[in-house]
Amino acid sequence: MSGSWVTLAVFDALSAAEIASGRLLAEGVSCRLADHSLLALGIVADGIELQVPAAQLEPARAVLARDYSGELEFDP
Repeated sequence: MSGSWVTLAVFDALSAAEIASGRLLAEGVSCRLADHSLLALGIVADGIELQVPAAQLEPARAVLARDYSGELEFDP
């Protein structure tokens, strides 16, 4: 996809960034994680940026704002 990429969110943990990325991808929103090259060493300097194409910024915000808790099944 051509065009500029913008930062949608910044995470301190790779797991949270990957969950958000997965939610976006499942909804058809392109995304990428940036600034996570030092994670193999256990270093997160400025956080992990979740980036989306500028043209998909608003749909991406809507996806991350959605409450999915009602869709979870819990059977104790």
